[in-house]
This record gives sequence, C-alpha cells and structure tokens, in this order.
Amino acid sequence: MPTTFSSINPAGGESRWRKDGAAVAPAAAFASSGGRAALAGAQPSQAGPSGWRYSTQLNEQLSAAQCAQGFVDGMLRQLQDFKDNLSRQLTQRRLDGAGLAAQRDALRQAWQNRRADSAGSLDSQLRLTLGAPARQNFTARGLDLDSLTSGPAETLSFSAGGVATALRVGDGVTREQILRGLNQALGPVGARCELDDHGRLGFSSGEGDWAQLQGGLTVRGGGVRFPGGVPQPLALEAEAPALDAARWQVDDHAQVRLALQDVLRAIARLQQTRASIDSAIAEARQSISQLSRSDEQSWASAFVGDFNARLNQSADFGHLQQLVPALLGISRYRVVALLSLR
Repeated sequence: MPTTFSSINPAGGESRWRKDGAAVAPAAAFASSGGRAALAGAQPSQAGPSGWRYSTQLNEQLSAAQCAQGFVDGMLRQLQDFKDNLSRQLTQRRLDGAGLAAQRDALRQAWQNRRADSAGSLDSQLRLTLGAPARQNFTARGLDLDSLTSGPAETLSFSAGGVATALRVGDGVTREQILRGLNQALGPVGARCELDDHGRLGFSSGEGDWAQLQGGLTVRGGGVRFPGGVPQPLALEAEAPALDAARWQVDDHAQVRLALQDVLRAIARLQQTRASIDSAIAEARQSISQLSRSDEQSWASAFVGDFNARLNQSADFGHLQQLVPALLGISRYRVVALLSLR
C-alpha cells in the first residue's frame, strides 16, 4: 500500500504515513534549524501533474521521519560520549563527578526537547508515530477489565473536559460495553482506551494533552470500586520513558556502574529506533517514486486493492493498526474529488 509503511514501529497501535516527488527537507536541516523548520521546508510542488495533488501528507511525514532521524543521531552521539566517559571514570581512583553530572544534565535537556526536535514523530518510548501527534500511554488505578466486568453492579460517573458520562459496570457487563463507555468518557479530553497485546486495558492521550488530563479527569462511584459523594481525581500513571537521565547518579563508582548499564540499554533502544526510521524513510521514498509516475486513478485503484487485501488477511487488529492511520488526514473533500475523476 503506497501510503502505509509497515516498517514504522507503531505507538499504541499506530503507524501513519504524502504522495509526490516534491523536495523534502534533508535530515541535516534538523541540526541547523530544528525539527519544525525541516517540516516547513517540505512544500508540495505546484507545477507537477494532477497526480501530485494529494502529495502533502506523505512528504510532511517523510520530513518528520528525517527530523526523528536527526534527533536520534544527536542522542546517540551524546550517549556514546557519556558511555565512554563513564567507562574511563570506572578505571580511575577518583571520579570527576561534576563533569559526569554536566553530561547527564545535557542528555536530560536534549531528551526534554524530543517532541519539538523530532517534529512530534517520536513518543516517549521512541516509537515512530507519523501523521499524528505522539501519544502518552498511561494506566488508571482501579480501571481494569476484571473488576469492571465482574462483581456487584455499580454506576461510575466520569467528568472530563466539562462533560459528564455515566458508565454501568459489573454484573455481566461485556468487555465491549466497558471499552465503548470508557472511550465516551475519555473522549472530551483527547484520551482513549484499548486492549494491549495481552488483552489488558490500556489508556493513551496526546502528549500535549497529558498535563491537563492528569488533573482533569474525575470519577465518582457507588462505594464498590470507587467511593460515592464528591467526585475524586482518577489516579493516572504515565508509562515510564525509554530514557530517564534524571535518575542516573554519578557520585560513586557503584552508581557510575549502574548508570553505565542504563546508558548501554538506551543506546541499544535508540539503535533499534534508528533502524525503524531508516526502513520507513526508504519505503516512503519508494512510494514517492511510484506515485510520481502514476496518475491519480491508477494510484487510487492500487490503494483500494492493497487496502482490501490487508484488511482481509486475518481477524486480529494487527493489520488495522497499519491501515487505519493511513486514512488520517483524508477528508471528505479529498474523497469526493477522487470519485469525481471516474
């Protein structure tokens, strides 16, 4: 499928991917002008054939992938330098604690700039999420499928974003009803729930919405799972980030040794992400090349055929995770314009 790229590591089940051969900001633009500037450089060609009319999304996402590539490369360089310094310090009788702390703090600052410098295409787990903002995974204390589908009946009242939603739980309520009701309750604050690969209930929100969500979602029960009376803030816990330099202590040799182990794991994680980004960029460039040589009608026919083939391969959600994000950004007007070509 031209607009779906299987090599992208999905975030919470998401992979997204423009159609054209227009100029794309190179990865080097990341180092000199930041991720968002690289996106600004990817403008669709105005002089190409009509087959390039729908090129904006793919080139923007390719540019975002290049920004992610630049961010990862920069983090890898810093981590490699930090690793080398940690290794040297372990062989010395006396530690340069101040120097190590300065390197650690620089890494922490670089990580805090992840969203901006990767053009929003890398989440906190270093998963590539192109075509939509990265999401923050989290858990909600007291909300799990076992307790919500069994036990005495209870009505939970959620309040989020000024919208109140009631959800009946327990006493034979199905998993599908729980999922539907929770998504209705979380929707006003940009969050959603879904099942993970192990069938457990998980939650996510846009990273930009996370801070507001933490204090903006309340629940009131009937005294079974949650207390009644005044609504209470729902306890939410964010998924731990892939890299947490703030917890690396470098005051003695034992701490330095532990920090070195964490740094080695972070380097391996970044290298995996780098490989995924490389594959996604290669697929994007191949699709751009193919699409630039075809007219819209041929492209649309191939897209529909490939889409249906993938959709009907199995009954699980693995293929939907690749297919659904490909439709993001395709408005009703684009569909009408395509159909008008027939």
